[in-house]
Amino acid sequence: MKKTNPIFLLLAVLLSLAACQNEDALPTPAATIAVSAVEEGATGDVTAVPQATELPEATATPAPPTPTPLPPKPMTICLGAEPTSLFLYGDESLAATAVRHALYENLYTTLNYDYQPQGLQKLPSLDEGDARIGLVEVEEGDLIVNSAGNVVFLVPGVQFVRGDGEFVTFDRTLAVDGAEPLLMQQMTVDFTFYEMTWSDGTPVTAVDSVFSYEIAANADTADDQSKIERTASYEATGDLTVTWTGLPGFLDPAYFTNVWMPLPEHQLGEFTAAELLAEESPAPLPLSSGPFVVNEWQRGEALILSANPNYYRAELGLPHITELTLRFDLAGETAVNQIAAGCDIVTHDAITLSQTPDVLAAAESGELLASFVSNNIFEHIDFGINSWENYGDGERNGRPDWFESTRVRQAITLCTNRQQLVDEITFGQSSILHAYIPDDHPLYPAEALSWDYDPAAGNSLLDEVGLEDTDGDGFRELVERDLSATIVATSTMSITLSTNSESATRLRINELVAADLTACGIQVNLTDVNANDWFDDGPFSPLFGRRFDLATFAWRTSIHPPCGLYLSSNVTGPEERGFGGWGNINATGWIDEAYDAACNAALAALPGTPEYTENHLAAAQIFTEELPIIPLFHYLKTAVTQPTVLNFQPDASQPSELWNLAELDIEE
Repeated sequence: MKKTNPIFLLLAVLLSLAACQNEDALPTPAATIAVSAVEEGATGDVTAVPQATELPEATATPAPPTPTPLPPKPMTICLGAEPTSLFLYGDESLAATAVRHALYENLYTTLNYDYQPQGLQKLPSLDEGDARIGLVEVEEGDLIVNSAGNVVFLVPGVQFVRGDGEFVTFDRTLAVDGAEPLLMQQMTVDFTFYEMTWSDGTPVTAVDSVFSYEIAANADTADDQSKIERTASYEATGDLTVTWTGLPGFLDPAYFTNVWMPLPEHQLGEFTAAELLAEESPAPLPLSSGPFVVNEWQRGEALILSANPNYYRAELGLPHITELTLRFDLAGETAVNQIAAGCDIVTHDAITLSQTPDVLAAAESGELLASFVSNNIFEHIDFGINSWENYGDGERNGRPDWFESTRVRQAITLCTNRQQLVDEITFGQSSILHAYIPDDHPLYPAEALSWDYDPAAGNSLLDEVGLEDTDGDGFRELVERDLSATIVATSTMSITLSTNSESATRLRINELVAADLTACGIQVNLTDVNANDWFDDGPFSPLFGRRFDLATFAWRTSIHPPCGLYLSSNVTGPEERGFGGWGNINATGWIDEAYDAACNAALAALPGTPEYTENHLAAAQIFTEELPIIPLFHYLKTAVTQPTVLNFQPDASQPSELWNLAELDIEE
């Protein structure tokens, strides 16, 4: 299997996580307010006056007026599907994620390609001492993380990183009597929650977080276990504090997220993980620590929620909405129709790419507000730089290594009208990419090169590398000349541009790119392969078997720059011949020592350190100069709202646009 799975759109819509754009085919307020009562018949103090003036009759001090309750403020949000479970670990769909933003307070958010505390008082930091890297003694048989990042037992032959940073292969001579203690690095992180309250009035405690961790670690829980497998312990160290300790050798770049969302142990502690996860669970709906509580689940139609009176931010007037309806009975209707049917918000999982023109027209007429943000799936074209075996390997099959030349790759990028792709495929709502991260990413280098569409410059570069049209047929050739400058041989620059057959989007991309390259004198032959074969592991997959000229597909990225996609150590091919294995991810075959050094240094550093920032910037800079791929564009998350909706803030790196449900409001 791939270390990172490629995303191919329009194969059963999209092989992606639920947060992607569809294609067609963090002091608890008192629960009561104290008011001063005045006893009936009590009188005020009477002050004597010098005049014999008749005093007015004493009267009781009137009680303060009872505050008039605020009128209900409802909101209706329409989702793309009905969740199958509201339990924290029961459903990973986008719809379930959206509902959980109502029921569980975000411990942190992931806005603007970064992290922010919310239910946590702060994010732990190595600089501030609530995250630490210490040394721990290990012995044969201990569970560790080896030098490759895998969880293994420490036995002879295992390579690991010693506490002094040296790579060592374990053998028993390292553990004989009298030998120095065998030390490894170990990370410890402290987290502190805000004082929060469950919707039944019970305080949220660190024990609830440990309970949640135990459920997540249970064999019956189908959640990703990679972080749990690398956890040595997760303990409550106070009423509101927990401490995570990683296995020796595991220095997690995302250490400040190694905290588990609390679950109400006093309510659910008697149930097993299997019972909590069962479709017909005997457990009640979990209590809420978030801004809303569930009143009713109308199966097939809607979830009816109301404001949580014990929400820890209630003193701030949150949530603004008092009655929240999450509808899924309109799934399948267009966004415009859902707005017309009374939805205040339609989430992006309910809106297909093909609806964009209608959404834009409705936005233009004032019927709705439209939001377009990246979904972090980026389309690109890989160059077949170093192909496998005899494919495209010079003399052995008569096809020159066209793409070994950086100038050729730059020229082809200059010849590609990427804005046209953005305009047609995303209806002008996305933007051109110039690297594996977008231009607004905080780690995008200021001096990055862009290679904007300029066919004249592209043609000039192709001329410079000796690719010229000598016979006037409109296509360039690689020309060989003798000492007298007489042409002795030519090879027409004829290449294939390939993708998976099921993606109408990619097939159209390739048609447009082929026309662009033809205008630069490059003969392009379009080919397509069924997705199972196209995305299969090598050596037989055309893509990951490195047997292609140009290949169009997409990767899903996350908050951290995915420079590892293009490391030479990740080039696909047999490990016994020095490659990364046929299940690896770098299909280009590109090898660049400076890029490798920068990317590996960035991946070995921890976020917030100069080494992390500087090396990610350096890697991205090199990438934009060398161009092992043609970056095209990001796909989009499209959401719409009524014009009266306030504080709606979709974000590219926050999966659900409902991350700030407590702040959402309706203009009155």
